[in-house]
Amino acid sequence: MTATKKSHMRPISEPDDAGHGEDGLRAILNGTDIPTAYKIGYILNFYREPSFRRIEAEFGLTRPEIVILLALHFRDGITAAEFCEFSGHLKAGVSRAVIALERKQLIRRQADSADSRRQRLFITDAGRALYQRYAPALRTREAAMLSCLSPAEREQFDRLLDKLAAHVPHWGSLSEL
Repeated sequence: MTATKKSHMRPISEPDDAGHGEDGLRAILNGTDIPTAYKIGYILNFYREPSFRRIEAEFGLTRPEIVILLALHFRDGITAAEFCEFSGHLKAGVSRAVIALERKQLIRRQADSADSRRQRLFITDAGRALYQRYAPALRTREAAMLSCLSPAEREQFDRLLDKLAAHVPHWGSLSEL
């Protein structure tokens, strides 16, 4: 899987000395009532969507299956409930993905030794091998996304993302809508 070099999106034009050029994409990104969330979503969509569509097409994995394998690659032995808790994915979709991944022999379930009602999830050798086939393209795409940042900006951006991620438990479950 290789990253694409061509995008159908027009670049944001920089404003000239007279302030012209603040139209199009920049106006949309800055003109919403939720500019920060909108920009985060915009960036994430252009990272995730092409990548996941390609993984779906080449490897036959659904999006929940992709992210479960990502999680298990780094934290084997979590439960589906724990995955839902830290990922924000819905239980029904995760449950279907776990069943499908087990059927494909990419993960295995094992009863928790402390509580046999809980099932721990473990990535199999086949699951790890499949993950190793698509992960390099995800890393390449992430590097391309961040290539406009200097090393110092990347460090600062990473610190800010860590801070935002640590703050999610304080607002993530709010249901004001």
